[in-house]
Amino acid sequence: DKTSSMRPHDVVTMLNNLFSQFDYLVGHYDLNKVKTIGDCYMVTSIPSSEIDNDGCSRVCMFALDLLKAVKTCNMSGPQHGHLDIRVGIACGQVVAGVVGTKRFLFDMWGDAVNVAARMEQHGLPGKIQVTKGVVDNVDNSFSFELRGTLNIKGKGMLDCYFLKSGGKLKGPANRRSVYNSGNPHKPLPARSNSTLM
Repeated sequence: DKTSSMRPHDVVTMLNNLFSQFDYLVGHYDLNKVKTIGDCYMVTSIPSSEIDNDGCSRVCMFALDLLKAVKTCNMSGPQHGHLDIRVGIACGQVVAGVVGTKRFLFDMWGDAVNVAARMEQHGLPGKIQVTKGVVDNVDNSFSFELRGTLNIKGKGMLDCYFLKSGGKLKGPANRRSVYNSGNPHKPLPARSNSTLM
């Protein structure tokens, strides 16, 4: 574990730099940042009739840009060593809100939350692992590679895929990869209500 060999201050600085880039991408793809848990970053799409329910596509493009952001971070910040991330994406119904009476924290619950977490946990560094539901919810501008069938806790055997490349959105023309916009070094500023990463 990389963080175990780093000073706490250096860990926080590294995560702040990286997560700030992720935050920019959340805005760029019009998604919802749910929370961070340690070095984990949770995002969901947002329901809206304005973008023709292309939330799954937005999350997928967001995930692809995350990998590019990490690559850029590795080139610009060698002091923290080489970073790799695992990404997991799933679709499904969720409930969101705040519970309890102290230290209010917005959170999200549902089977899709657990499956997305399992996709990440069973994934590989530098890869975006998704469920069959994700593959079925985007158009053919995205390409996937079948990883195989994995035994997922609480779900049993599931077909899992790696997202390789893509795609296109139904929304405004400026909703494209910031890394293909001619300004990849701009501070990096994810929508259907049931796509989580």
